[in-house]
Amino acid sequence: MDAILLRMKMFGLSEKDARDQKAATFIGRLNLTDKKALISNAQYDAAVEFLAVYDKYKRAISAPDGTKQSGGAGGGVETEDYARWCKRAIEAYMGPNRDGQGGVMGAIAAEQGLHRNRGANLYAALDYIVCRDEQHWHMVGDVRLALNALAHHFGLLGKTKKEPLAA
Repeated sequence: MDAILLRMKMFGLSEKDARDQKAATFIGRLNLTDKKALISNAQYDAAVEFLAVYDKYKRAISAPDGTKQSGGAGGGVETEDYARWCKRAIEAYMGPNRDGQGGVMGAIAAEQGLHRNRGANLYAALDYIVCRDEQHWHMVGDVRLALNALAHHFGLLGKTKKEPLAA
């Protein structure tokens, strides 16, 4: 109960919202705001999907995890199934040609290109707000743009995947 009261006091949440699992993250609290949700349910779901793809990508490339103190990943034995899983995880993140086209990074790159003249940095917004779970209010607009692109990419808005812009 102390954690619930602390969430209510620190973030100005109702008791119902403070009990919600989403209240544990900044992106979740943006979705829970009473008067108007700053992040829609589709955007929140896109953030969750993006985190899953990003975590699989990091495991596939054997990236170190700064939050863990372990000495390394796995026993060093790589099976064919594991190699196929790694290939799929990398393609989901970077695309089949590892140029970003077709993967989540391609969706972000296409959206970033649309907003390049206004100084948006969708990559930083995703990194700080979604991946690192840091509270940066000045990046909320940019993360909304990025999550819209990801929601289209994942098909969460009732539409098909958003195609990258032709050069």
